[in-house]
Amino acid sequence: MNNRLRKITIVGGGTAGWMTALILEMVFSRTSAPKDRPRICLIESPNISTVGVGEATVPRMPVTLRQAGISERDFFRETNASFKLGVKFCNWNKDAKGNRIDYVNPFAHGQLLEGLEPAEYFLRFGNGDRDFTQSISPHDDLARLCKGGRPLGQPEFEQRFGYAYHLDAVKFAGMLTRVCTKRGVEHIQDEVKSVELDEQGNVSHLMLEKKGRHDIEMVVDCTGFRGLIINKALGEPFMDYSDYLPNDRAMALQIEHPDPEKIESVTRSTALGAGWTWRVPLFNRVGTGYVYSSAHRTDEQAADEYLEWLGDSGKGATPRVIPMRIGRVRNAWVKNCVAIGLAGGFIEPLESTAIHMIDHAVRWFAEHLPTRDIEPSLRARYNKQMDKLYDEVLDFICLHYRLGNRTDDQYWIDARTEMKIPDRLAENLELWQHRLPLERDIEFATLFDFRVYQTVLLGKQVYDTGYGAGIRDRLRPLKKPIWFQWWKGAKVDLAQILRSMPDHKTLLRDIRGELERPAFGKAAAAKPTVAMPGAAPVPLAVQNMPNFAEIQSGSKDLQLF
Repeated sequence: MNNRLRKITIVGGGTAGWMTALILEMVFSRTSAPKDRPRICLIESPNISTVGVGEATVPRMPVTLRQAGISERDFFRETNASFKLGVKFCNWNKDAKGNRIDYVNPFAHGQLLEGLEPAEYFLRFGNGDRDFTQSISPHDDLARLCKGGRPLGQPEFEQRFGYAYHLDAVKFAGMLTRVCTKRGVEHIQDEVKSVELDEQGNVSHLMLEKKGRHDIEMVVDCTGFRGLIINKALGEPFMDYSDYLPNDRAMALQIEHPDPEKIESVTRSTALGAGWTWRVPLFNRVGTGYVYSSAHRTDEQAADEYLEWLGDSGKGATPRVIPMRIGRVRNAWVKNCVAIGLAGGFIEPLESTAIHMIDHAVRWFAEHLPTRDIEPSLRARYNKQMDKLYDEVLDFICLHYRLGNRTDDQYWIDARTEMKIPDRLAENLELWQHRLPLERDIEFATLFDFRVYQTVLLGKQVYDTGYGAGIRDRLRPLKKPIWFQWWKGAKVDLAQILRSMPDHKTLLRDIRGELERPAFGKAAAAKPTVAMPGAAPVPLAVQNMPNFAEIQSGSKDLQLF
C-alpha cells in the first residue's frame, strides 16, 4: 500500500509559514508528478496581524527567488525591496587610539594571492588608509556612494557582485501568499482553538473555530514565539540562550529617508549604550530599531536612547517594546511536527539570519520527507542538521560581543566578560591569537565560513588592540611586492567599477520599470539620479510596532529579521 504523505499542514502565516509553503511547493513540483505530491495546506489566523520588521536578508535569498520562479522585477515592485551588499558595523570597537571603528562585512571576498588568502597579506603589510574590506571588495565604496548591486540593463538575478535584499516583510508575506495560493496551496483563514494528540503522542487533529476538526498527517508549526504546537501541545523544552547573548528586547520604527534620492546599499548596525540599532533602507522608507538588554536599560531608558539616536527622524514617535525569546527548542522535529521560524528558535537579529534559517529548515525537511509512519531515523538526522545550523549562528553572533573592546558602559564589559561562549568558539579564539582563521577551523558553514571570520577579526582591528599580541612576527614569510602589485591592479578595477555602477535609486527605478526608457550600457550607468515622476514623494508617517500586551496575548504576531 502507498504510504506516502498525502497532506502537509502549515500552521501560521507570515514569512515563516509562506516561505515554507513556497519552498515545499517548489521542491515537490520539480521532482514529483501531481498525483504523487503531498497536498500543502496553510492555516492562518485572521485575528493575528503579522507585523513585519524582518527586513534584511542574506545572499541565499536571490537564489531561492530564482529557483521558485519569482520575477525579480515583481519582487522589487511588490516589496519595495532594495539591494544589500553587506552589513556595516559602526562603533562596536575602538581602535588603538580610542577612535570608533566602522567596517563593512561584505557579501564578497578577495581572490587568492599565490595560493594564500589576502587576509594574511593585509595583516602583515596593511594597505595605507584603506581597511581590509576596502582592500578586497568594492562593496564598502559602492555603499558609501549609494551605488546599486549590479549594472543597469542586466538580466534578473545577475550576480557579478554578491548581494541580498532589504524588503518590506509584511508585503513580502502578502506576495508569497498570492504566489503560493495561485500554485495550489490551500489557504484556510481560521483560528486554531485546540490541538489533539493520538495515543502515540502525534498530532492527530486541529480543532478550528469555523471549520471544525482538521485531520493532520504532518504539521509544520510556524506560530512564532507562541510555539502553539511544538511547545504548548507537544511540550518540547525550550533551550534559553540568555547565558550566551545579552539582548532580550527590541523596539522598532519606520521612518522617512533623510534624502529619498540617496539609498545606502548596506544594512547598518550601530552600537549604542546597551545594545545596537539597525538601519535598513528600502525603496520607499527606512526601517530602524534598537536591540538591547533589559538588564542594562529600562524600557524607558532604551526608548530615550533610541530616539536620541534617531534625532529629527524620531520626533513625536513612541516606540514600543518587543520581547524576544532568545534560544531554540531542544528538537525542531518532534513526533509528526516540525517547528520552523520563530517557533523553532531565534538568535538575535544581528546578522539577519532568520529567513536564511527558515530556508534551510524547509529544504532539509523536504530532503528528509517521511512517510505517514514518520520514520525516527529521518527525524533524528534532521534534528542533528538543525543543531549544527543553530550552533553555526550562535558561534558567529557571540564572536561580535566577545571581541568587543568598549568600556564606556557596563553592558559592553558584561557582554565581553560575563556572557558564556560555546566551547567551539572558545577553542578557535585561542587558536586565532596565533594565526588567522582557516577553512578547516569551521566544521559547519551554511553562511559563516572562515573568510567571514577573517573579515570580522580584521574589521574590528583586534590584532592592533591587544588580541594576538605579536602575531605579525609569527606569520609565515610573505613577499611584500606580491600584495602591492596586486593592489595596484585592483585599484584600476575598483575605479572602473565605481564609474560604471549606477546609483542605487536609479537602478531600483529601472528594475521596477519606472524609468521613461529602460537604461542600458555605460552611458546610462553614469547618469545622475533622476527625479521621481510627478509630485514630490508623500511623507511617510512613523509607524509603531506592537506593544508588550499585544505580543504576549498573541493578538499580533512578529517576524524579526
